[in-house]
Amino acid sequence: MNVEFQSDSNLKKDQIKVKVISLEETAEVKNLLAYIQDFGKKVDSILPVKTEDRILTIKIEEIIKVEVEKTELTFYTKSAVIKTTGRLYQVLEKLNNDFVQVSKHGIINLNYLEALEAGFTGNMIAKLAFKQKTDVSRRYLPKLEKKLGL
Repeated sequence: MNVEFQSDSNLKKDQIKVKVISLEETAEVKNLLAYIQDFGKKVDSILPVKTEDRILTIKIEEIIKVEVEKTELTFYTKSAVIKTTGRLYQVLEKLNNDFVQVSKHGIINLNYLEALEAGFTGNMIAKLAFKQKTDVSRRYLPKLEKKLGL
């Protein structure tokens, strides 16, 4: 990989322009573009979750999956199952690049993904660590495959 700096007097003071040049758009190029796009985003290590009687903090690295049913969110971690209310897309915005939405109802942490298996209805089933499973719908499968570099 060749990396170089070039000054451009046409850019504003805080403006940065990044150009990636390659023979073709490989998985490595796509990963680099995603990394650059996420660069500078504030990354939290904990996620505050408000339950009925208190506010908990969950270490983001310990979240295995998040599922929603109507407005009830369920966080599955290494050591607990935490229920609260909210929207799945709002949770996904707060999580880092290790997480991907796999269905209308679920988000998984790729660090805990052990296998993908075919399901009965044409969907896939994600087998996760700590004996967790979740459905992967066909609609979200291409994004998951892209995140896995397939």
